[in-house]
Amino acid sequence: ATICHTLQSCFVACHGLEICGGYKRHTDESEDFRRITIFSLGGLLGQYVTNTALLHGAQVTAYVPDAKVIWPRKNLTVIEGSLQNRERVLEALLEADAVISVLTPMRVKHVKEEETPLADGNAMILSAMKQLGKTRFVTVGHVCIHAFGDCEDKYQRMSTKFMQIFWPGVYKDMQKMGQVLARSDLNWTLVRTCAGRDGKVKKVGQNCSISLDGSQFRPGYSREALAEFLYEAAADQQMYSRKMPIFYREG
Repeated sequence: ATICHTLQSCFVACHGLEICGGYKRHTDESEDFRRITIFSLGGLLGQYVTNTALLHGAQVTAYVPDAKVIWPRKNLTVIEGSLQNRERVLEALLEADAVISVLTPMRVKHVKEEETPLADGNAMILSAMKQLGKTRFVTVGHVCIHAFGDCEDKYQRMSTKFMQIFWPGVYKDMQKMGQVLARSDLNWTLVRTCAGRDGKVKKVGQNCSISLDGSQFRPGYSREALAEFLYEAAADQQMYSRKMPIFYREG
């Protein structure tokens, strides 16, 4: 674990990251980044990501199943639709420089174990992006999605085991999501997370950080800090490109 943490520290130092807003923030945001499409199911994380993008001055298109969950604001276009509606998904992507998908299991009812709505939703978005020639895609998933090089410390192993036992449908969905991303030739980033005890996230003041191998992973995170990280990753074409960083709380 010490070796893994040393490699992670070297990566952070070499890629110009600094402590900002509760996580190590990349310092080189693209000047050409202007328009972003955010896919969500109407949950809190989607709201935080939308607010963050607007605060950064981006032109935002929010794609949600129910438009009433988002209040109208300047520079915000809301499109209501299902992730199975390809025409609507294509419409939402037409002007996008980058895409953030925050489809989270808390907003989906897995009626049958064989259903994988989160993975299928992201697969639809990726397919539509490829059709339009769009490339930058950032999404979130659970730490039970294992990536090459993971140290798999006790917290990651425990989180995975709990998911397998108590939420087998979500676990299967997450595994398929990882496979969908790994097979894609787009410029994607899958940010893995795990909620803290009783599913509650930590306060904004709690510092958060990033691990590429899970060596320092702890359950819990701040939604505000995660939203900021997702936006920064979308704005930077090279930030964790085709990687699966773990976003976690420190301490």
